[in-house]
Amino acid sequence: MQDVCSYHVEVLGEVDEKMFNAASPLQVRAIWANERMTLLTTCSDQSGLIGLIRQLHRQGYVLLAVSRKQLMV
Repeated sequence: MQDVCSYHVEVLGEVDEKMFNAASPLQVRAIWANERMTLLTTCSDQSGLIGLIRQLHRQGYVLLAVSRKQLMV
């Protein structure tokens, strides 16, 4: 599956967008949703999403939700 989609990933805690992007080949946009979670958005294929989830796991974040929206090309 190589479709590029817009992914939204919710994690527990605050993610520093600049620090995260400096260590990741996949660039994300972090939105502080509330006092407990951060919403990350990125455009990628499924393998990029898996890499993002692995990086979040390595950094100790708790994954709350993942959703996708296919981009119209």
